[in-house]
Amino acid sequence: MKFPIISTVVATLAAMVTTATADIKVAAVDVNLLYTKYYKRFDTETHLRSSMEEIKAEIVKRQEVIKKLREEAEQIRAQYDPSRSQKEIDNLRKQLEVKATEIQAKDAELKEFAQTRDRAFQELYKRDIAILLNDVQTCIKEESSKGGYDLVIDSSAMNAAPRTLVFPYVNASFDITPQVLQKLNEGAPAGFDADAELQKAGIQLPK
Repeated sequence: MKFPIISTVVATLAAMVTTATADIKVAAVDVNLLYTKYYKRFDTETHLRSSMEEIKAEIVKRQEVIKKLREEAEQIRAQYDPSRSQKEIDNLRKQLEVKATEIQAKDAELKEFAQTRDRAFQELYKRDIAILLNDVQTCIKEESSKGGYDLVIDSSAMNAAPRTLVFPYVNASFDITPQVLQKLNEGAPAGFDADAELQKAGIQLPK
């Protein structure tokens, strides 16, 4: 049985898609590469690493204080001897209670400090990375508009699971990544070399 109405609609839609596609100017950019070679990301990530190291150093410092208090508590405990007078034993017990209170307070302070700083760092990280990605997105829009492109795809886009490329193949003639990257790094310091910076940081680009 034939369905002339449906066949006519399908044929019309196919013709419309073919015509529309012929009029669309398409380009592709590797967003991951743009971000990776963006000159500002190196300073941003250096600053983020520095902030994290400061937090870690402060945590270690506070842990050392707690460790010392525990050692002092052990020294007091080691002085206990049944042969001592009740007064001396009571005095040692009070000293231990004071140390236990100090340790408990320092433990609580450390936990609060770590949680607070972690939240602050996560917010800082999200804000700084968002700024970088916004710069990349803005540059892509500007270059795409200048080139008169109707559609720009991210050639580095990945599916969540499994980790596979959304666009397994993109013709090289569509790629405007070099132009966008040049525009993106116009404000870079004199002599900036993204590849040299990546090598220095031990970062390898995916092949």
